[in-house]
Amino acid sequence: MPPSDVTSVRSTWEQLGRTDPMWAVLSTPGQRDGEWRLEEFLATGRDGIAHIRGQLEACGAELGQRALDFGCGMGRLSFALAELVDDVTGIDIAASMVEQADKLNREPERIRFVHGDGETLPFPDNSFDSAISLIVLQHAPAAVSLRCLLELARVVRPGGVLVFQVPSHLEEPVSLDPQAYRARLEMVDPPTRMAVGEAVKVRVRVTNDSPLAWQHAGALRLGNHWQRDGRHIVQDDGRVRLPSTVQPGETVELELRVSAPEQPGRALLELDLVHEHVTWWSGVGSPTTFADVDIEPAPTAPVETEETATETPVTVDAAVSDAAIEMHPLRIDLVRGLFEHLGAAVLRAERDDLAGDGWISYTYVIRLNGPSH
Repeated sequence: MPPSDVTSVRSTWEQLGRTDPMWAVLSTPGQRDGEWRLEEFLATGRDGIAHIRGQLEACGAELGQRALDFGCGMGRLSFALAELVDDVTGIDIAASMVEQADKLNREPERIRFVHGDGETLPFPDNSFDSAISLIVLQHAPAAVSLRCLLELARVVRPGGVLVFQVPSHLEEPVSLDPQAYRARLEMVDPPTRMAVGEAVKVRVRVTNDSPLAWQHAGALRLGNHWQRDGRHIVQDDGRVRLPSTVQPGETVELELRVSAPEQPGRALLELDLVHEHVTWWSGVGSPTTFADVDIEPAPTAPVETEETATETPVTVDAAVSDAAIEMHPLRIDLVRGLFEHLGAAVLRAERDDLAGDGWISYTYVIRLNGPSH
């Protein structure tokens, strides 16, 4: 597997673990920039484990007593999993996520968290009775995900089970009548100055200027590009979905999070609508809107001196754009073929909605070869 694949994934999630770890794990609209309440976030882990438990019960399988949570993040599933099994190990590619999980861990004698390199799991063969993973593999390129699945099969004992989720492919996009691709966009108080990497929220009024209702607003989003000297320097930055069906002449107001480019200087912030997996609306003649923004060098942390050495260090993190959290599918026939090749039994491949709009996703239950014990 190309090292750059793992390096890119690790870099993105390390930064997200430092800046907005709960939103990175559960990218619920309205919960970005620290809006998640910790108690509510952790409570969703029980929902995830209930989903896993239902899949297991449907095919008569069990977790056993030693379970691995692959891609554990802050321990959202790990802590809920510990209510069902004796021993839980969570592993994540981001050390920043593992640090957060360690801080939240109240049962270190039963729950432990480990930082992994994203390539080889640091456990002997047959270390666990089961391994689980939800909304994790979908963020890694296929070559990385396949290696991860092979590693999970190695560290779970014969007769043990894997329960994991990954999207198979995109849904066929819902088409719109060509006349529907007409919108008017207006920024409310657009930014004029931003620091390199800084993220700000921009209020935008979106008006349906077409004679037709936008019936499939779930696939329609407001996004942005950055331009300089007549060319795009950032093609894909923020995204926010339209909230509902939008009637002709109707205006909705959205809040779009945009992140400044990494190069200082004047830049054009361009807003456009996108029909996901179909087209940017400007490509079919709908007008965009612009704001001229002065991108300033990022502030630097103060140099540590003898007098300030005991103070808490200040760090300035560049924002991670929505586009950095990539989605990657694994076709269902490829997943089935992999485990059949390993001599494992695919007990279940059940459709789920965990990958979000536009994706056909499955939760798999795999029994590894060999007798259970």
